[in-house]
Amino acid sequence: MTNTILIPVTMNIRIAILLVLMTLVTPISSKAQAAFTKISSGPLAVSSGATGGAWGDFNNDGWIDVFVSFNSGTTSVLYTNNGSGNFAADLAAGIGSGTGSSWGSAWGDYDNDGNLDLMGSVYGAGNNYGFHNNGDGTFTRLTGDPIVTNGPTGNNAVWVDYDNDGWLDAFFADSPSLLFHNNGNGSFTRMTNSVTTADGGGQGCVWSDYDNDGFPDVFVTRVNQPNLLFHNNQNGTFTKITNAPFATDKAISQGCSWGDYDNDGLLDLVVCNNGARNFLYHNNGNNAFTKITNSPISTVIASSSGSAWADYDNDGYLDLFIAVRGGNNLLFHNNEDGTFTRVTGVNPVNLNGTWIGGAWGDFNNDGFPDLFVGNQNGVNALYLNNGNTNNWITIRCLGRVSNRAAIGAKVRIKATIGGKTTWQLREISGGGGLACQNDLRAQFGLGDATNVDVVRVEWPSGMAQEFADVAVNQFLTVKEPAKLAAACQVPGGSILLTLTGGKGLEYSLESSTNLVDWIPAARLTNQSGIVTWTNQSSVPAQVLFFRALEQ
Repeated sequence: MTNTILIPVTMNIRIAILLVLMTLVTPISSKAQAAFTKISSGPLAVSSGATGGAWGDFNNDGWIDVFVSFNSGTTSVLYTNNGSGNFAADLAAGIGSGTGSSWGSAWGDYDNDGNLDLMGSVYGAGNNYGFHNNGDGTFTRLTGDPIVTNGPTGNNAVWVDYDNDGWLDAFFADSPSLLFHNNGNGSFTRMTNSVTTADGGGQGCVWSDYDNDGFPDVFVTRVNQPNLLFHNNQNGTFTKITNAPFATDKAISQGCSWGDYDNDGLLDLVVCNNGARNFLYHNNGNNAFTKITNSPISTVIASSSGSAWADYDNDGYLDLFIAVRGGNNLLFHNNEDGTFTRVTGVNPVNLNGTWIGGAWGDFNNDGFPDLFVGNQNGVNALYLNNGNTNNWITIRCLGRVSNRAAIGAKVRIKATIGGKTTWQLREISGGGGLACQNDLRAQFGLGDATNVDVVRVEWPSGMAQEFADVAVNQFLTVKEPAKLAAACQVPGGSILLTLTGGKGLEYSLESSTNLVDWIPAARLTNQSGIVTWTNQSSVPAQVLFFRALEQ
């Protein structure tokens, strides 16, 4: 008896994508393109003393909420989005109390149950904190686990699945930095590899797959020492990169962010420096970078702190926000030719403060990213993006074989804007910039494009999905396919099937002999993320196909 199994496409070979760059265009007034309204009422808008904020839809109601970390007290605050543009301090959730002098937080679904959990770093005395999302609007504080018992780290806290096993790991930047491997059972193990033992002194940090090999790498900033880039060796170890410009550049470096600002399919890097020129590095591919010294980003001198990329005007190119620790914040508009223009005289750059970190998040679901900025010694700022007539698309990714929050997934779109066809890239981030986390949804500006030619999602698992001719001005949810495989053939001709794909999800398993007519075979609930089933059919010798449909 010959048995053939049909499984969803699980492309492990990453297809090279031809990127067509947009030609040079004449920049228009960036000031005219920046239109933000400062929200002046409500608990979030009048709060003060924050280092930063992390956007995340913790209650799965379709509206992103924000956890604000405060460095000046003992209590950080979760603000719930009520869907009408207002936020309420959520004191019933059991989250925030006893978080100490927090210097940042990040959302990530570490147990893959479909609910975002939270962790954060503590500056000075005390331990870092973690909260498990119970799925009912409440949280349980983690105690006893190494992730919250290894002392303070003081600086960034970010989620990453560094070994692509489908479970989010945790990283804290400091001296030394801390890396915790997710054991897949709700617990973590502290790792002592090259990322945590080499050099130390970390300030900001961000993970990203800068060389497109499918594994996330980590960049860590330091004070008056060369910053660090560790390349992921794909076996749980890392190699320090020593032949790039940042291997010798020194400053009082703070936040850092990856973003493909020229749409060439490669993630570029900005590093914020306090009291010195910022660093901007263009990714040339092949592990080579060029230091850009003639951009306004890298010529202005300020007490730069945290950074965040977003296409705030939805013209198809990433712009950059930099929080300034003592003065006006910085906003740089992308001129679509590899250069930037500094935006002045408008929100969110016309207010002095001790700004630490900023995070972009579309809190009113209008397709335009809004901005929260933490003010360590004053009132924080929430800015509503007034938008324009440009089109957009926002993509929410839900992992199945990969981690449920899809952190590390690359989303690429192809569209024709202004008569030119180009690809754009976003990578779902587990935190970074400094003390902040952007919206976990991938937001793209489309200008005058009337449709998206291709949406492509490259999952940490190695799978890839593509969708053609996608409508604009919508929120699109993309679910990673489950992985169905034949583990073995048992006596009597039956087949033992293994289904990997989403803890707690229900699947309908179906069989067919001709790929046209499908017969229900079983209904499976994937309690742990992996479930097995044996086909007991006595069908005569012939070809058999199986498929699993998520319910």
